[in-house]
Amino acid sequence: MKKTVHDYHDLQDSIDNLIGKFGLPKTIEVIDSLTNNTALTTKDKEKTKLLLIFVIAQSIEVFDLKEESFYSSPVQEYREARMSCYYLLKKYTDSSYAKIGENFKQSKRAILYNYHKCDEILSIPQFYKSFVEKFKILENNTINFIAKLN
Repeated sequence: MKKTVHDYHDLQDSIDNLIGKFGLPKTIEVIDSLTNNTALTTKDKEKTKLLLIFVIAQSIEVFDLKEESFYSSPVQEYREARMSCYYLLKKYTDSSYAKIGENFKQSKRAILYNYHKCDEILSIPQFYKSFVEKFKILENNTINFIAKLN
């Protein structure tokens, strides 16, 4: 059975494994990189475009959707995937709600609504287990992608 709650002992074991594999200087560099490079700014326009494409592609894969229906389908899984994209793009870039909306042909208000709805869902994960599991996978993939971009 996989352990779901981690503690400092688990963290220390993971850090020890990293040090054993990469050495102390490289481990510190990796941790610093992850800490300092988890967001993109507007001056990183090309990187932001890459992130947009990546997040959409990953959400299609994680939520197991058809690409041609992604932007328009009213089915709940598609709506949840788009909502996840809005949330992650707002959280990890400094793009405005309106700018994110332009990319999805949605209004600023729709993006704002979905961002707050996603935040609310994530605050009570026990009621939305399937969505939260998929969202966490998508968020982890996004963070890893941003770290590699930077």
